[in-house]
Amino acid sequence: MTQLSVSEIARGVFITQLHAIQAQLDGCIEGKDPIHLHDLRVANRRSRAALVEFKSLFPQDTLAEYRESFRWIHRFTGEVRDLDVGLQHFPIYQQQIPKTWRTHLEPLRTLQEGKREVAQKELVKNLRSERLEKIISSWSDLLESNLLGGFTLSLEPAKEYGCRRITKRYQKVRRKGGKLTKKTPAEAFHNYRITIKKLRYLMEFFRPVVENEEFSTLRTGLKTVQDAFGAFQDAEVQAINLRSLAGELHKLGVSTDTMLALGQLLGTLEKKQRQSKKASLKQVRWITGDSTARAFQSCFQYPVE
Repeated sequence: MTQLSVSEIARGVFITQLHAIQAQLDGCIEGKDPIHLHDLRVANRRSRAALVEFKSLFPQDTLAEYRESFRWIHRFTGEVRDLDVGLQHFPIYQQQIPKTWRTHLEPLRTLQEGKREVAQKELVKNLRSERLEKIISSWSDLLESNLLGGFTLSLEPAKEYGCRRITKRYQKVRRKGGKLTKKTPAEAFHNYRITIKKLRYLMEFFRPVVENEEFSTLRTGLKTVQDAFGAFQDAEVQAINLRSLAGELHKLGVSTDTMLALGQLLGTLEKKQRQSKKASLKQVRWITGDSTARAFQSCFQYPVE
Protein backbone atom coordinates (compact mmCIF):
# COMPACT_ATOMS: atom_id res chain seq x y z
CA MET A 1 0.00 0.00 0.00
CA THR A 2 1.29 3.47 -0.86
CA GLN A 3 2.83 5.28 2.09
CA LEU A 4 1.68 8.90 2.06
CA SER A 5 1.56 11.58 4.72
CA VAL A 6 -1.55 13.48 5.73
CA SER A 7 -0.28 16.64 4.02
CA GLU A 8 0.31 14.77 0.76
CA ILE A 9 -3.24 13.40 0.82
CA ALA A 10 -4.64 16.85 1.62
CA ARG A 11 -2.70 18.57 -1.14
CA GLY A 12 -3.84 15.95 -3.65
CA VAL A 13 -7.48 16.44 -2.66
CA PHE A 14 -7.32 20.22 -2.88
CA ILE A 15 -5.50 20.29 -6.21
CA THR A 16 -7.92 17.79 -7.76
CA GLN A 17 -10.93 19.86 -6.71
CA LEU A 18 -9.31 23.13 -7.81
CA HIS A 19 -8.70 21.69 -11.27
CA ALA A 20 -12.32 20.47 -11.37
CA ILE A 21 -13.57 23.99 -10.58
CA GLN A 22 -11.33 25.56 -13.22
CA ALA A 23 -12.43 23.01 -15.83
CA GLN A 24 -16.10 24.01 -15.44
CA LEU A 25 -15.77 27.81 -15.52
CA ASP A 26 -16.21 28.31 -19.27
CA GLY A 27 -19.21 25.97 -19.38
CA CYS A 28 -20.82 27.78 -16.43
CA ILE A 29 -20.32 31.15 -18.14
CA GLU A 30 -21.82 29.82 -21.37
CA GLY A 31 -24.74 28.54 -19.32
CA LYS A 32 -26.17 26.05 -21.82
CA ASP A 33 -25.52 22.73 -20.06
CA PRO A 34 -26.43 22.57 -16.34
CA ILE A 35 -23.88 19.80 -15.74
CA HIS A 36 -21.04 22.35 -15.66
CA LEU A 37 -22.51 24.28 -12.75
CA HIS A 38 -23.44 21.05 -10.97
CA ASP A 39 -19.86 19.75 -11.25
CA LEU A 40 -18.39 23.08 -10.16
CA ARG A 41 -20.58 23.08 -7.07
CA VAL A 42 -19.61 19.48 -6.24
CA ALA A 43 -15.91 20.35 -6.47
CA ASN A 44 -16.47 23.45 -4.36
CA ARG A 45 -18.43 21.42 -1.79
CA ARG A 46 -15.65 18.84 -1.59
CA SER A 47 -13.11 21.63 -1.11
CA ARG A 48 -15.15 23.03 1.78
CA ALA A 49 -15.43 19.58 3.36
CA ALA A 50 -11.69 19.02 2.98
CA LEU A 51 -10.91 22.36 4.63
CA VAL A 52 -12.78 21.14 7.70
CA GLU A 53 -11.16 17.70 7.67
CA PHE A 54 -7.64 19.10 7.25
CA LYS A 55 -8.06 22.32 9.24
CA SER A 56 -5.08 21.50 11.46
CA LEU A 57 -2.79 21.92 8.46
CA PHE A 58 -3.61 25.63 8.11
CA PRO A 59 -2.96 28.78 10.14
CA GLN A 60 -6.27 29.99 11.59
CA ASP A 61 -6.41 33.16 9.48
CA THR A 62 -5.71 31.25 6.25
CA LEU A 63 -8.33 28.64 7.11
CA ALA A 64 -10.93 31.33 7.84
CA GLU A 65 -10.12 33.17 4.60
CA TYR A 66 -10.63 30.19 2.32
CA ARG A 67 -13.63 28.82 4.18
CA GLU A 68 -15.32 32.15 3.53
CA SER A 69 -14.11 32.19 -0.10
CA PHE A 70 -15.58 28.76 -0.89
CA ARG A 71 -18.74 29.63 1.05
CA TRP A 72 -19.14 32.69 -1.18
CA ILE A 73 -18.83 30.52 -4.31
CA HIS A 74 -21.49 28.20 -2.90
CA ARG A 75 -23.84 31.12 -2.29
CA PHE A 76 -23.61 32.87 -5.64
CA THR A 77 -23.95 29.64 -7.64
CA GLY A 78 -27.02 28.44 -5.74
CA GLU A 79 -29.86 30.32 -7.44
CA VAL A 80 -29.05 29.24 -10.99
CA ARG A 81 -28.56 25.66 -9.84
CA ASP A 82 -31.95 25.63 -8.08
CA LEU A 83 -33.64 27.00 -11.19
CA ASP A 84 -31.84 24.46 -13.39
CA VAL A 85 -33.15 21.67 -11.19
CA GLY A 86 -36.65 23.10 -11.36
CA LEU A 87 -36.58 23.31 -15.14
CA GLN A 88 -35.13 19.81 -15.42
CA HIS A 89 -38.01 18.53 -13.29
CA PHE A 90 -40.67 20.31 -15.35
CA PRO A 91 -41.35 17.37 -17.75
CA ILE A 92 -41.62 15.13 -14.68
CA TYR A 93 -44.06 17.56 -13.10
CA GLN A 94 -46.22 17.36 -16.22
CA GLN A 95 -46.30 13.58 -16.03
CA GLN A 96 -47.49 13.70 -12.43
CA ILE A 97 -50.83 15.33 -13.19
CA PRO A 98 -53.60 14.36 -15.67
CA LYS A 99 -53.04 15.25 -19.33
CA THR A 100 -55.89 17.73 -19.42
CA TRP A 101 -54.14 19.86 -16.80
CA ARG A 102 -50.58 19.80 -18.13
CA THR A 103 -50.79 22.84 -20.41
CA HIS A 104 -51.85 24.90 -17.40
CA LEU A 105 -48.38 24.43 -15.90
CA GLU A 106 -46.71 26.38 -18.74
CA PRO A 107 -46.75 29.68 -16.79
CA LEU A 108 -44.57 27.93 -14.21
CA ARG A 109 -41.94 27.09 -16.84
CA THR A 110 -42.09 30.63 -18.27
CA LEU A 111 -41.55 32.13 -14.82
CA GLN A 112 -38.60 29.85 -14.07
CA GLU A 113 -36.96 30.55 -17.43
CA GLY A 114 -37.26 34.30 -16.87
CA LYS A 115 -35.79 34.07 -13.38
CA ARG A 116 -32.96 31.87 -14.63
CA GLU A 117 -32.03 34.36 -17.35
CA VAL A 118 -31.65 37.10 -14.73
CA ALA A 119 -29.78 34.81 -12.31
CA GLN A 120 -27.41 33.61 -15.06
CA LYS A 121 -26.30 37.18 -15.75
CA GLU A 122 -25.46 37.65 -12.06
CA LEU A 123 -23.68 34.29 -12.03
CA VAL A 124 -21.50 35.29 -15.01
CA LYS A 125 -20.70 38.59 -13.33
CA ASN A 126 -19.35 36.75 -10.28
CA LEU A 127 -17.53 34.10 -12.32
CA ARG A 128 -15.70 36.84 -14.22
CA SER A 129 -15.08 38.94 -11.12
CA GLU A 130 -11.71 40.01 -9.82
CA ARG A 131 -12.62 38.43 -6.48
CA LEU A 132 -12.98 34.93 -7.95
CA GLU A 133 -9.82 35.35 -10.01
CA LYS A 134 -7.88 36.26 -6.87
CA ILE A 135 -9.34 33.34 -4.91
CA ILE A 136 -8.33 30.80 -7.55
CA SER A 137 -4.89 32.35 -8.09
CA SER A 138 -3.99 32.66 -4.40
CA TRP A 139 -5.37 29.20 -3.57
CA SER A 140 -3.33 27.68 -6.38
CA ASP A 141 -0.17 29.44 -5.17
CA LEU A 142 -0.80 28.28 -1.61
CA LEU A 143 -1.18 24.65 -2.69
CA GLU A 144 2.09 24.84 -4.59
CA SER A 145 3.88 26.19 -1.50
CA ASN A 146 5.01 24.12 1.46
CA LEU A 147 2.41 25.55 3.80
CA LEU A 148 0.57 22.26 4.30
CA GLY A 149 3.80 20.58 5.35
CA GLY A 150 4.53 23.00 8.16
CA PHE A 151 2.59 21.35 10.99
CA THR A 152 3.15 18.24 13.08
CA LEU A 153 0.04 16.52 11.74
CA SER A 154 1.30 16.90 8.18
CA LEU A 155 3.94 14.21 8.68
CA GLU A 156 1.62 11.65 10.24
CA PRO A 157 1.07 8.50 8.13
CA ALA A 158 -2.12 9.06 6.14
CA LYS A 159 -3.42 5.50 6.41
CA GLU A 160 -3.46 5.35 10.21
CA TYR A 161 -4.84 8.86 10.55
CA GLY A 162 -7.49 8.31 7.87
CA CYS A 163 -8.68 4.99 9.31
CA ARG A 164 -9.00 6.54 12.75
CA ARG A 165 -10.95 9.55 11.46
CA ILE A 166 -13.22 7.46 9.24
CA THR A 167 -14.11 5.09 12.07
CA LYS A 168 -14.87 7.99 14.39
CA ARG A 169 -17.08 9.61 11.76
CA TYR A 170 -18.91 6.34 11.08
CA GLN A 171 -19.67 5.95 14.79
CA LYS A 172 -21.28 9.41 14.70
CA VAL A 173 -23.35 8.40 11.67
CA ARG A 174 -24.42 5.21 13.43
CA ARG A 175 -25.47 7.00 16.64
CA LYS A 176 -27.44 9.69 14.83
CA GLY A 177 -29.11 7.16 12.54
CA GLY A 178 -30.39 5.18 15.48
CA LYS A 179 -32.42 8.20 16.62
CA LEU A 180 -34.33 8.73 13.36
CA THR A 181 -38.00 7.75 13.17
CA LYS A 182 -40.91 8.52 10.86
CA LYS A 183 -41.84 11.37 13.23
CA THR A 184 -38.40 12.99 13.00
CA PRO A 185 -38.60 16.51 11.45
CA ALA A 186 -37.43 16.96 7.86
CA GLU A 187 -34.56 19.21 8.95
CA ALA A 188 -33.03 16.37 10.96
CA PHE A 189 -33.20 14.10 7.89
CA HIS A 190 -31.44 16.80 5.87
CA ASN A 191 -28.71 17.14 8.51
CA TYR A 192 -28.25 13.38 8.60
CA ARG A 193 -27.78 13.31 4.83
CA ILE A 194 -25.01 15.87 5.22
CA THR A 195 -23.39 13.70 7.92
CA ILE A 196 -23.43 10.70 5.56
CA LYS A 197 -22.00 12.82 2.75
CA LYS A 198 -19.14 13.98 4.99
CA LEU A 199 -18.32 10.36 5.83
CA ARG A 200 -18.28 9.39 2.16
CA TYR A 201 -16.11 12.38 1.25
CA LEU A 202 -13.70 11.54 4.06
CA MET A 203 -13.40 7.97 2.79
CA GLU A 204 -12.77 9.24 -0.73
CA PHE A 205 -10.10 11.67 0.48
CA PHE A 206 -8.12 8.78 1.94
CA ARG A 207 -8.93 6.36 -0.86
CA PRO A 208 -5.31 6.19 -2.14
CA VAL A 209 -4.16 4.60 1.12
CA VAL A 210 -7.19 2.62 2.35
CA GLU A 211 -9.00 1.29 -0.71
CA ASN A 212 -9.76 -2.43 -0.91
CA GLU A 213 -12.74 -4.56 -1.96
CA GLU A 214 -14.51 -3.99 1.35
CA PHE A 215 -13.90 -0.25 1.06
CA SER A 216 -15.60 -0.14 -2.34
CA THR A 217 -18.63 -2.05 -1.02
CA LEU A 218 -19.03 0.32 1.93
CA ARG A 219 -18.62 3.39 -0.27
CA THR A 220 -21.30 2.11 -2.66
CA GLY A 221 -23.60 1.41 0.28
CA LEU A 222 -23.14 4.93 1.61
CA LYS A 223 -23.98 6.36 -1.80
CA THR A 224 -27.22 4.34 -1.82
CA VAL A 225 -28.17 5.67 1.62
CA GLN A 226 -27.28 9.21 0.61
CA ASP A 227 -29.39 8.93 -2.55
CA ALA A 228 -32.40 7.76 -0.53
CA PHE A 229 -32.11 10.74 1.80
CA GLY A 230 -31.45 12.95 -1.21
CA ALA A 231 -34.77 11.92 -2.78
CA PHE A 232 -36.55 12.98 0.41
CA GLN A 233 -34.65 16.27 0.51
CA ASP A 234 -35.37 16.95 -3.17
CA ALA A 235 -39.09 16.42 -2.69
CA GLU A 236 -39.02 18.73 0.33
CA VAL A 237 -37.12 21.48 -1.51
CA GLN A 238 -39.26 21.14 -4.62
CA ALA A 239 -42.43 21.55 -2.56
CA ILE A 240 -41.06 24.63 -0.80
CA ASN A 241 -39.90 26.20 -4.08
CA LEU A 242 -43.18 25.37 -5.78
CA ARG A 243 -45.19 27.08 -3.05
CA SER A 244 -43.02 30.19 -3.44
CA LEU A 245 -43.39 30.19 -7.23
CA ALA A 246 -47.12 29.61 -6.91
CA GLY A 247 -47.32 32.75 -4.77
CA GLU A 248 -45.51 34.73 -7.45
CA LEU A 249 -47.75 33.36 -10.17
CA HIS A 250 -50.85 34.24 -8.17
CA LYS A 251 -49.64 37.85 -7.90
CA LEU A 252 -49.07 37.86 -11.66
CA GLY A 253 -52.73 36.96 -12.14
CA VAL A 254 -52.45 33.53 -13.75
CA SER A 255 -55.62 31.58 -14.43
CA THR A 256 -57.52 29.59 -11.84
CA ASP A 257 -56.73 26.45 -13.83
CA THR A 258 -52.99 27.09 -13.42
CA MET A 259 -53.38 27.47 -9.66
CA LEU A 260 -55.42 24.26 -9.52
CA ALA A 261 -52.77 22.42 -11.57
CA LEU A 262 -50.10 23.65 -9.14
CA GLY A 263 -52.21 22.38 -6.27
CA GLN A 264 -52.38 18.93 -7.82
CA LEU A 265 -48.62 18.96 -8.32
CA LEU A 266 -48.02 19.90 -4.71
CA GLY A 267 -50.14 16.95 -3.68
CA THR A 268 -47.95 14.54 -5.64
CA LEU A 269 -44.79 16.04 -4.13
CA GLU A 270 -46.15 15.62 -0.62
CA LYS A 271 -46.91 11.97 -1.39
CA LYS A 272 -43.36 11.57 -2.73
CA GLN A 273 -42.00 13.05 0.51
CA ARG A 274 -43.82 10.43 2.58
CA GLN A 275 -42.65 7.58 0.35
CA SER A 276 -39.02 8.73 0.25
CA LYS A 277 -38.93 9.25 4.01
CA LYS A 278 -40.00 5.65 4.47
CA ALA A 279 -37.32 4.52 2.01
CA SER A 280 -34.71 6.56 3.87
CA LEU A 281 -35.52 4.87 7.17
CA LYS A 282 -35.16 1.49 5.48
CA GLN A 283 -31.64 2.44 4.39
CA VAL A 284 -30.79 3.56 7.91
CA ARG A 285 -31.21 -0.03 9.06
CA TRP A 286 -28.30 -0.98 6.80
CA ILE A 287 -25.95 1.79 7.88
CA THR A 288 -26.59 1.30 11.61
CA GLY A 289 -26.69 -2.50 11.50
CA ASP A 290 -24.17 -4.77 13.18
CA SER A 291 -22.98 -6.29 9.90
CA THR A 292 -22.10 -2.84 8.52
CA ALA A 293 -20.38 -1.94 11.79
CA ARG A 294 -18.28 -5.10 11.54
CA ALA A 295 -17.42 -4.27 7.93
CA PHE A 296 -16.19 -0.80 8.92
CA GLN A 297 -14.16 -2.31 11.75
CA SER A 298 -12.62 -4.88 9.43
CA CYS A 299 -11.90 -2.39 6.66
CA PHE A 300 -10.34 0.34 8.78
CA GLN A 301 -8.90 -1.76 11.63
CA TYR A 302 -10.31 0.35 14.45
CA PRO A 303 -12.96 -0.84 16.92
CA VAL A 304 -16.52 0.37 16.29
CA GLU A 305 -18.43 1.06 19.48
